[in-house]
Amino acid sequence: MAASDCTGLSCGLLGPPTPPTEVPAWLSDAPDGSAPATESPAKEACGVGSCLPDDAAQCADYVPPVPPGGGADAGNDGDAGVPPQVSADAGVSDAGTEGPAIDGSFTQPTRPTPGPPRFACQLTSSDGAVSRACGVAGSQGPEQACTSSLDCAPGLGCVGPARSGRCLPYCCGVGEDSCAEGFYCAERPLRSDALGDADGPLVPVCDRADNCNLGEDENCTGPSCVCGPEMACQLVRPNSTTACVKLGPNPGRAGEACPCDRGYHCSQATTPAVCVKICELDAADADTCGSGVCQTARPLPEGWGICVGAAPEQMMP
Repeated sequence: MAASDCTGLSCGLLGPPTPPTEVPAWLSDAPDGSAPATESPAKEACGVGSCLPDDAAQCADYVPPVPPGGGADAGNDGDAGVPPQVSADAGVSDAGTEGPAIDGSFTQPTRPTPGPPRFACQLTSSDGAVSRACGVAGSQGPEQACTSSLDCAPGLGCVGPARSGRCLPYCCGVGEDSCAEGFYCAERPLRSDALGDADGPLVPVCDRADNCNLGEDENCTGPSCVCGPEMACQLVRPNSTTACVKLGPNPGRAGEACPCDRGYHCSQATTPAVCVKICELDAADADTCGSGVCQTARPLPEGWGICVGAAPEQMMP
């Protein structure tokens, strides 16, 4: 039986925790396993705390405090959220190898040796405020199902819609996008059993890119259309990675503030950034840029550029 305060898929499993799975190098920004700083810098959405959840090794040596009145003989509940260990006598013989034959046809399998719980830098939410601290971790890998971050391996958080949570790598660190090739840093709702069907606060994780076509319009149909009517295919990393992004209530167009409407790109060439019209370099329709021209732009995928030399009202919407 799991402790009353344990939540997540892992709390419904009988037996000891599964052995730690190997964490890909790209999930960790501290390959030497160094201890976290007193205050680790992170994106504002990741709150404040003493660790960085991107680094799977930061809480590997964490020792949880002993609860008041606790100790080795204080019972089996342990710390909050820590699944208790299954007794070594649960279905295993005194020899610790295998039990007696059952019905004379097969022998009881050997139960794995109980191991210590795993810890990771976890994001938690209280009254909408996010904080970072070492806590219990599970063994679910990237893009596997979860109901809370307690299910996920170190470096991963449980995010997504209700009953569709996935373990995804955090990208809380400031600076260059740390996500793997084919992924991008996006904000997704944090999942927790305590929230039920309600979404938690938006936190940054590495989600899989859609590799959509920048020219996909609102009424696009067919197998090549992936975004849908309320989404826009946009550049999400400066290496030509594209993904479907939900449109805001007032998306910007040429010369207006970002975020941008479908068919526009948020250009960082100015401060503040503004939206610019995108165009196909080899398109037969030359009216896209009005009296201007379609000029290649390095961040955009091959075959795409931006309109220059024309007033916003001269460009096609």
